Amino acid sequence: MADQTERLTHLERSCLRSVARGQTPVTAAQPHDKRYKSGNDHLASARKKLLASTTIEAVARAMKMGLIE
Repeated sequence: MADQTERLTHLERSCLRSVARGQTPVTAAQPHDKRYKSGNDHLASARKKLLASTTIEAVARAMKMGLIE
């Protein structure tokens, strides 16, 4: 899993951070892309890389691994 998590993009980390702060996928992506699909795409990609079945699980794993605060 370490190899996959090292490949989290800046946008994936940013969206995970935003969701951790209580934002929705729509608002999580807004600083980068106004499209709703984009935020969900970044989060789906992060979930896959973190081997998480939900966004909340992905956020928790990213926090535990020190990838986001």
